[in-house]
Amino acid sequence: MKSRFLWLIAIMSMLSSPVFADQTQVMVRVLAGDSKFIGTGVGGMRVVIEDVETGEILDQGWINGNTGDTPLLMENPIARGSRLTDDKTAGYLATLNINSPRLLRFTAIGPYGHRQSQQETSVTTWVVPGKHMLGDGLVLTLPGFIVDAWASVTENGQVEIMAKASLMCGCPIKPDGLWDPANYEVKATIMQDDKKITEIDMSFTGPVGLFSGRLELPEPGHYKAIVHIFDPENANVGVDRAMFEITKP
Repeated sequence: MKSRFLWLIAIMSMLSSPVFADQTQVMVRVLAGDSKFIGTGVGGMRVVIEDVETGEILDQGWINGNTGDTPLLMENPIARGSRLTDDKTAGYLATLNINSPRLLRFTAIGPYGHRQSQQETSVTTWVVPGKHMLGDGLVLTLPGFIVDAWASVTENGQVEIMAKASLMCGCPIKPDGLWDPANYEVKATIMQDDKKITEIDMSFTGPVGLFSGRLELPEPGHYKAIVHIFDPENANVGVDRAMFEITKP
């Protein structure tokens, strides 16, 4: 009798085990604001998939691959139902072991090759066992720019603020390109002890994604330049900070 009872418990345990759950695949991709897919070229994106109700992490991994087809994504009108990706386009194929429909949160963090510009985006959706989401899959959108700023100080308080910028996919900003610097506002806000000293315009100096601005700060002290690039048409914003010091002559 005891052996039958233990056997029944073992069978029930096996039936409730993840072994009997359906493996469900979901392709996860991240599309940069007004540009292409984010992938290996900028360090990839980390994906975390969790149950909204319990917080259980069901899978996690890295988005890798290329940015996708430029003419398809940026130049030609996209018809409803058109496939936007191919087998080489950046994505993470998640495998989820679930035995009932679950409401899941898909979060992507990155790009990891540019820590100063990391952001995250997430979406919740129901996933049904055995109902794969492949092809283009689940596409999240990440707005912003990658910005890397620095400052150079010369004699008599002369300061040059420099910044290298690109779209979040690493796509280049250059004249007469798909992302023309003339379409963006680039400025540096100069701070000292949390007090705004001034703001300067930064001009495109090329050849690709490079901006600069100059000013004079005769007062010695520690300063911070907060550089922003802003796209008024697409609500993309990118920011980085550069610290510098003016010393006494």
